[in-house]
Amino acid sequence: MKDMGFDTVCLSFSESEMQYARRTFEIQVNLAHRAGLKVFVVPSRIGGRFAGAPLMPSVWLARNPQFAVQDKWMPVACLESDEVREWFKSFMKTLLTDYDLDGIVWDEPKGIGVISHHPATIEKIGPNPTKEDMMLGFVDFFEDLTGYCKDLKPTIIQTLFSQKQCSEFFTQNISKTSYIEYFGYDGNLCAQQYFKEEIKNVKYRIESVWDRTVKECAAADKKTFALVENMLMPKQEIPVFKENFENYLQNYRPDHLSVYYYAHNVEDPEALHKVIKEIMKKYL
Repeated sequence: MKDMGFDTVCLSFSESEMQYARRTFEIQVNLAHRAGLKVFVVPSRIGGRFAGAPLMPSVWLARNPQFAVQDKWMPVACLESDEVREWFKSFMKTLLTDYDLDGIVWDEPKGIGVISHHPATIEKIGPNPTKEDMMLGFVDFFEDLTGYCKDLKPTIIQTLFSQKQCSEFFTQNISKTSYIEYFGYDGNLCAQQYFKEEIKNVKYRIESVWDRTVKECAAADKKTFALVENMLMPKQEIPVFKENFENYLQNYRPDHLSVYYYAHNVEDPEALHKVIKEIMKKYL
């Protein structure tokens, strides 16, 4: 990764890692620093509120169902609950004090508009909260959490990215979070395939959110971020990805660029990795 031009590795860390992979994570962090890379952690699926396709339920919520709010996929933590907020902070305190981390990438806020009728929500917002109320509640929670992380480690760099389908009301508000330095979106550059089904465009193209990124970052006084996804890729889409990735870097220059390294469920990972390596070395 260092030879390819990257200066940072982002390592995912879920509730499962907290339970069963603490030493493994420490090894990864130490190896990255030894190679001259900074390490950003991606808090994944914690409380069901961040990161990735919602395929993994929250371990903490399974043990503490009294703090759950039902979303369309699976339960998410009630962010108006003081107990929930304290749990999030304790999770992040462990990460930031036990490991030598340089940054945090907050990945895709989840359940941002789900209506909660949890007693803690009713107490703070009232008996009939709107989607906008819930979104502003998430922003308040996030301001509190990221501020806590900054207090714990003043040198920490924090990045947030969202999805195109998120309400602009939400993204325009959360991008203004005081402790976030970079804001942006993820996106793809070719069609995808889970296994042997029809090859199709599963996710929007990353170029389609650039103007929105620039506009929202300018309004919030943040630097720009972009995550180029390359997972679920069949062989025949690799040349398409190569052409589109090169075109992207010719035309768009986010301040913070992130690219999957050996992304999962790729039909020919070595061929794709060779393409990414060539293009990254050329443009970095």
